Amino acid sequence: MDRPKQTRNRTFRLLKGETVSHGMRRIACGRLLDANETLSGASEETLGEAVHETRKALKRLRTSVRLTRDALGEQPYARENTLFRAAGQDLAAGRDAQVRLDTLDDLSERYGDELPERAIAELRARLEEEHARALQDLRGERLDRALSVLRGAQLRAPRWTFDRDGFDVLAPGLRRIYGRGRKRMRAAAKDPTAEHLHDWRKRVKDLWHVAQILEVAQPKRMRKVAKRAHKLSGLLGDHHDLSVLRAYVEQHPAFLEGPEPKALLLEAIDRRSSELCDKALRRGRKLYARSPKRFVREIESGWRKRAAGRPRA
Repeated sequence: MDRPKQTRNRTFRLLKGETVSHGMRRIACGRLLDANETLSGASEETLGEAVHETRKALKRLRTSVRLTRDALGEQPYARENTLFRAAGQDLAAGRDAQVRLDTLDDLSERYGDELPERAIAELRARLEEEHARALQDLRGERLDRALSVLRGAQLRAPRWTFDRDGFDVLAPGLRRIYGRGRKRMRAAAKDPTAEHLHDWRKRVKDLWHVAQILEVAQPKRMRKVAKRAHKLSGLLGDHHDLSVLRAYVEQHPAFLEGPEPKALLLEAIDRRSSELCDKALRRGRKLYARSPKRFVREIESGWRKRAAGRPRA
């Protein structure tokens, strides 16, 4: 039995037999509808989670326009990418505060015996206060701006036009996304700074989302690529969260009693960061083993065999 039409229309992947142009518009509209419903319907209690889900939708939207950039056109691409990025930045403060809390909790669970319990508890209390204030600050201008971006894009996305169709819409963006991820991995391996690893993570997330979109081309392989990219993105995301917490501790030394608690916390952060970096590089070498040209050629071959067909009405 076919899935309900509404569910199918919001699926974040191209469907067998549909044209690429129609499918990419449908995918964008589905993400925009989900994000708008989630954010506009959030209560005081659910705002934090709604912000998280909306920012994930915005990242998927940015990947979608990156994937189709050449066929969509430079001006529409730049407009949508800029607006989606600005909306994500408007919502970032509340999420960043939550990330610092979650990261501290993870460290406490992992290295609890080595960290000063009282100092960590006091730091956590401060972070909770900041998180509450950040969510409160979202109500009003920031939230209205983000919702305005989503609603405006909902009107534009059904009218997106592409100067070609079929796999030609996807190939240049796919090659660029995969190639940039590979390049960022090499930069991170050569100089594993927090900045290099975070830049790499952005491209890994793009590859994860692209693999979801293109699952129909090579279902088994694309699910494998998506799974690997998702796990790698998680490792790099945890590394970035640790760097955010580290910068916060460095900027607010008075929030910890004396130099010893600070030194112990920073040592735990650095140790965990090093572990995550090593794991990420090992996984990355497997994920980016092929050249960009070969990677795209193999997916295109699967597309021609499985995905292309009689277009849906």
